[in-house]
Amino acid sequence: MGIICAMNARGFFRQVVSWLIVIAIVAVSLSFSFFKYESVKQEIGLNETNGNLQHEAMPVETKVTADSTSINLFYAEKPLLENAIKVSDSILSFPSWKSIFSQGIEKRESFESKALSLRNRSMDVYRQIRAITPPNGGKQSYDSLLAAADNLRLAGYQVHYQFALEDTSGESIAKAREYANLAKSTISAIMKKE
Repeated sequence: MGIICAMNARGFFRQVVSWLIVIAIVAVSLSFSFFKYESVKQEIGLNETNGNLQHEAMPVETKVTADSTSINLFYAEKPLLENAIKVSDSILSFPSWKSIFSQGIEKRESFESKALSLRNRSMDVYRQIRAITPPNGGKQSYDSLLAAADNLRLAGYQVHYQFALEDTSGESIAKAREYANLAKSTISAIMKKE
C-alpha cells in the first residue's frame, strides 16, 4: 500500500518523502524478519557452523565413565549441572496433559507459559554445556554430558510442543518425561563420580 501511495504522490517533494517512508518500512520489516529468523534458529538448535538440525527423534542413551580429567571438568561446571538437574526435575513434575486440559483456558495459558520457560531454560543449559571445552582425555565423559544436555533440550521442546497439538492424549509430555529422566540419570551419575 505504501508503494501505491508513493507512486501516486503528486509533486517531487511528496514523492521523495513517500519513497523514503516505503524504503524505511521495508528496511524495518527485513530487520525484524532477520532477528526473528535468528531467534527461531537458536530455539530449534540449528548449528551455526553447518546448518544441520540438531533435533533427534529418539533419546540418546549414554554410558558414564569417569577419569581424572573429566572429574576436573565437571567439578568446575557443578552449578551448571545442578541447574540441569533442577530443569529435569521441573519437567518430570510437570502435570499430565489430562490434568491441564481439564482446567480452564486461563490455567492452560499459565501452564503453557511455564512450558515455554522450561523449553528456554533447557535450551540455555544445552548451549552452556555445548560451550564447554573438554580437557584432553575427557572426551568420552563430555560426550555423555552433551548427550544428556541434548535429551534435556528435547524434553523442554516436547513439553512446550504439547500445547501446539490438538492431541489430548498427552504423548508429547510423556516423551518429555522420558528425555528428562535420561538426562537427569546421566547428569546425576556424572556428579556422583566427582
